[in-house]
Amino acid sequence: MRSIMFVGSNCGEEARGVRVFEVDAASGAFEQIACVEEAVDPIYLALSADGRFLYSAQKFSRDSELPGAVAAYALENGFRPVMICEQAVALTVPCHISLSPDGKRLYYAEYRNAWAGAMDINPDGTLCAPAAKVHHTGRGPNSVRQEAAHCHYALCPDGKNLCVCDLGIDRVVVYGASCSGEMQPLSGKGYSGEPGAGPRHLAFHPDGRRAYLLNELQSSVVSFDYSDGVFTKTGVYSMLPDGFSGETKAAAIKISPDGRFLLASNRGHDSIAVFSIIPDTGQLRRVNIAPLGGRFPRDFSFAAGSGGRLVMVGHKLSDEAAMYRFEESDGSLVQTGDVFHMTKPLCFVPALV
Repeated sequence: MRSIMFVGSNCGEEARGVRVFEVDAASGAFEQIACVEEAVDPIYLALSADGRFLYSAQKFSRDSELPGAVAAYALENGFRPVMICEQAVALTVPCHISLSPDGKRLYYAEYRNAWAGAMDINPDGTLCAPAAKVHHTGRGPNSVRQEAAHCHYALCPDGKNLCVCDLGIDRVVVYGASCSGEMQPLSGKGYSGEPGAGPRHLAFHPDGRRAYLLNELQSSVVSFDYSDGVFTKTGVYSMLPDGFSGETKAAAIKISPDGRFLLASNRGHDSIAVFSIIPDTGQLRRVNIAPLGGRFPRDFSFAAGSGGRLVMVGHKLSDEAAMYRFEESDGSLVQTGDVFHMTKPLCFVPALV
């Protein structure tokens, strides 16, 4: 099987916004094997479970009142993206997209104007017009980053509950995953966080019973027991060294394929905080805060087929994608020396072909 990594970027009008790399799952060496020349600012990607289609949040290719769009690509030979449709959805490019567990719906979150929504996916992979949406309102105590609501993440982990992280109002709001029209929050579900924490992304454990929330502004991870849209907090963990006072923002949160480790990236401190997951409780134990060799790690991903041993990281402000070897014994990340220079890599999605 071939190990593939799809990478999206904040490329602006430059070409090759979506790049496709083949990864040697043993050594970590990688090379570009395909790209999408015409994609402008494809800042978040999602792959269908059967590996036939890739979806990209990007700028609409035509003039539109809604320049933020989602594009669908058929994958020729499992890795070469060919656009088959696009749908305008928002005033700016959505910052996050995901697919329902059955692959029949796509969910999106748009940051600047605080919209989240859903659209149906046809059997041929094409997208229908948005079927449901919601506009968040409110603000938080951080006058710079929480001057208004800001939807940052939308995912349905269980086929029933759509979880939307809102950085601006410090909440995870839960909606019915199959709703249509104007979305309404489900009573008794979701999570209200610490004021000013800035919830950004969630990661759900493979067992389906635990969830982990990354707070961007607080640079922390919150652990939960999760059941049917209900989040029961079990712990809060700092991603930074004791006494750190510099400027930094938390970014991405990922769980290792075997469910034993959680990794979360710091932009500014330029590191990845590594936690072990305690099997009985799902709580975390910080193992390391591993320094990186580049600036501003917006996103990263474990390479498919590597058994959780390889992690590809996007050094956004160094304009490069780099490979690291993950050492479970001490939680260190050792750069392999394999680097690809590209404009502002933002999203990494692994696959086997």
